Amino acid sequence: MSDGATCPFSLSVRDVRLLDGRHFIAGGWGYRKLFGLDFIRGLKQPPAVGVPLVTHRRTVLHQQLRGLLVELETQRDLISFNYSYSFGDDQSSRHGGGEGGFRVEGGYGSIDTRPSGYCDLTISDVGPNGRGRVVTIIDMRVRRQFDTLDRGMLRVYRRKAEVAWFAELDKLIAFLELQSADAVEILHTADA
Repeated sequence: MSDGATCPFSLSVRDVRLLDGRHFIAGGWGYRKLFGLDFIRGLKQPPAVGVPLVTHRRTVLHQQLRGLLVELETQRDLISFNYSYSFGDDQSSRHGGGEGGFRVEGGYGSIDTRPSGYCDLTISDVGPNGRGRVVTIIDMRVRRQFDTLDRGMLRVYRRKAEVAWFAELDKLIAFLELQSADAVEILHTADA
């Protein structure tokens, strides 16, 4: 802020990656840009510690943070877990990440638990060039099981996970409401 007021906030990598849930968070990349977190490892690196990443008008930032809070609140009961999956009767062998190529009614399935807080099943058909066209995307955080044609029942499990966004956004929004300066800078700082 131009008057020197500050409001530190801290997010885990998991928190930042929650913005990458492409099927379930509208404008996730835009929210990453809002915080200056739109760099990609190896392509665009974040600026040095203490250098302003982005500058916003306070009123616009306030409105965008409230929008992000609403987006996350709609997913709160789902993003507060990490997900894993298993196939068939072997429930002791749970997997994370992604896996594809299994048969489902309507085509071929692929399941992905990335980023943490999400779990979607994509069903694709097979086109003339051997590539699939996406037929549907199913939110397995809600559905929790799906019958495959060649691997048995696909089951999804969840484990409680922390989400710092809710407390941090409440704090940032309250801070902005008390300020009068027009410009707000977002900086990365080293952990103490």
